[in-house]
Amino acid sequence: MVNDTSLEFIREFKKNAESITNDIDRSKKYRAGIAALAQKAVETNNTTFLDAAVRFTGKIIDEHDRSKAFVDIVRGTARMAINTTDAELAGRSLELSANTEAGHDRSHALQGVVAAIADVGMNMNEPDTFENSKELAGTIEYDTYRSSAWRSIARTQHSNDDTPSAVESANKAMAIINKSKLIGQEIYRASAYVDLAKLFIDLGQEGMARECIIKAVDSSAGLEDEFECSSIFQTIAETQIRMGVRTMNSGLLEDAVESFGYITREYYRTSTRQTLASVLSNLKEDELVKRLA
Repeated sequence: MVNDTSLEFIREFKKNAESITNDIDRSKKYRAGIAALAQKAVETNNTTFLDAAVRFTGKIIDEHDRSKAFVDIVRGTARMAINTTDAELAGRSLELSANTEAGHDRSHALQGVVAAIADVGMNMNEPDTFENSKELAGTIEYDTYRSSAWRSIARTQHSNDDTPSAVESANKAMAIINKSKLIGQEIYRASAYVDLAKLFIDLGQEGMARECIIKAVDSSAGLEDEFECSSIFQTIAETQIRMGVRTMNSGLLEDAVESFGYITREYYRTSTRQTLASVLSNLKEDELVKRLA
């Protein structure tokens, strides 16, 4: 779809980028612009922005920056495929992923592609296409992204009321994280476990959800960066409170308050305190509310 607004946006961006005389600075401008174009494509479901983004990759000097630009394009294309249930766009996202560097960038890109192919295959009632998403998930090199891909598949299966298959896929996603010796930063492992906990609680697997949230806490225990620690414990606490309400488990409510104690950055503390206090007040858990002060 082409309209005057999208073309004007693209022309204005190109004009601004080309006005930059320094080659490196101009290249960086194009790199940032491609990310913006990919986002505009998703917001508007307009492939004109994606087409322009692909053209502009030739303006990026650094090959690593160019690879990351293609990651943005691939994920934007995949997101559009999901938004519009468009098999052609899902296929295009896979084709474009070949322009990313093997390793992290390729894994990041393919995670989005798997989600798109699974979603499109399920919604178009094409079992073979859906099975292709599973095969593709198995090719993803980085454990964190391969696990994320399987979580996407599980959520798609759950949305189609196929809970047994969703549980099987979720278990595969968890096994990848459990066995991985290649996750260099524990924040990534912790984040994966939190997402798994959310997934398992949606699937009615309370025991697995609890196991994942415990693993998330254990993985976060040694974090030294205050921002990382505060951020992940905010997510942990909010997940624990949700699980506690969902399962009527007072122990999880207490765990959420305990996790709050690990949050040291004020922004995260204020936000988390508001969330927990609201839920606990509704449950008449006055003593726990006092502990948030």
